[in-house]
Amino acid sequence: MTTFLWFASFVLHGISLFLIILLSLKWVKIKETEREQAELIREMETMMTTYLMQFKEENERFVKQITSSAVRQKKRETPPSLREEQPSLPIDDVVDRIELSTTTPKGEQSLDSLVSEALKLQQQGKTIDEIAKALKRGKTEMELLLKFHQYE
Repeated sequence: MTTFLWFASFVLHGISLFLIILLSLKWVKIKETEREQAELIREMETMMTTYLMQFKEENERFVKQITSSAVRQKKRETPPSLREEQPSLPIDDVVDRIELSTTTPKGEQSLDSLVSEALKLQQQGKTIDEIAKALKRGKTEMELLLKFHQYE
């Protein structure tokens, strides 16, 4: 009987030693993965910092270019006797000359009239296909339009 108990003890000790070794190997792998992740995070931070610095430098160059072109244009517009009195033009004085058109092209319906027509046709019991054909629009466009205005 003691032989059996000794044998069982050795088997259990062997199994526990095997499990301890497996756990330590897994722990080493986890620590290695954590180290790799920390290294990747440092690399990403370095890359992002570099990118942001390049972005900042590019923005500064752009602002300088805009201000210098605005100053040159202002010098061309002013008489030569007054040029010496205006040393520089601040960036706040640069005027944006882009104008956006708010008119719709010919034959195009405005969004409000399109929505009201679509809702009116839907209230009349028309299907989405029929509404799309009547308004000369796509089926998916009408589905989205009606879904968005259904919750208002």
